Amino acid sequence: MQDILKDTVEFSTEKSVLFQFNSKSKLAAYSMGIYCTLIELSDSFYTLINSRNYTGTLSVYRSFVENYVDLINLKLNSLYVHQLDYGSYIQEQRKLKAAKKGNPYLAPIAQYADEKLPVILNEINKLKESKEYKLCNTVRDKFCRAGMEQEYEGLYPTLSAESHCSLEAIFSRHFSVDPDTCNVNISINDKSNYADYDYYVVNMANYLITAGILVANILDGQQLDEFVRKKEQILAVV
Repeated sequence: MQDILKDTVEFSTEKSVLFQFNSKSKLAAYSMGIYCTLIELSDSFYTLINSRNYTGTLSVYRSFVENYVDLINLKLNSLYVHQLDYGSYIQEQRKLKAAKKGNPYLAPIAQYADEKLPVILNEINKLKESKEYKLCNTVRDKFCRAGMEQEYEGLYPTLSAESHCSLEAIFSRHFSVDPDTCNVNISINDKSNYADYDYYVVNMANYLITAGILVANILDGQQLDEFVRKKEQILAVV
């Protein structure tokens, strides 16, 4: 299964640099940026799986899925660029507010806080009040808009548990009970459960090649036939 993902990453990397796009178009630029991120995350995921270092893989997978959802939404509605702008403004606002309060990690930007905060607030309010696009208020809203409500309800909680080191993730990763002695055994980087990750490996390969199809459609059909053929090859194997 690993070879399927490796091959898809290599194919996607090769084809990504051949796309031609207008960097002044938010839709084109954001789509290409997300696509390149998906390729990198897939490569990171493959590297961890291939070396059988499973801890962290599902955190990478979670980031991958969140970016994939954004790409789907960009394809479904070009005005989704406003959602990405909104998220960026909110993050910048948080940082500047913290910098203004004296956060030592943000000291270099504190001097710009008073000047930039009103500007950012104005942009945030314009997006909130816009009648042409209704913002998603939650991660769930984004998944639902992308038609991935089942993934959000059935898969995302597991990914989030791994990302946030929940007790469920900690215990399943590091503790096991010996059925004969009832003793609790500790494990670090358990190498016995690769088969548990087959689903994620295959699904990521499918999502990644589909992402290429989405970008090809956003960019007026560039390389579309090649991506469609590649997806057919992947589905035939899995």
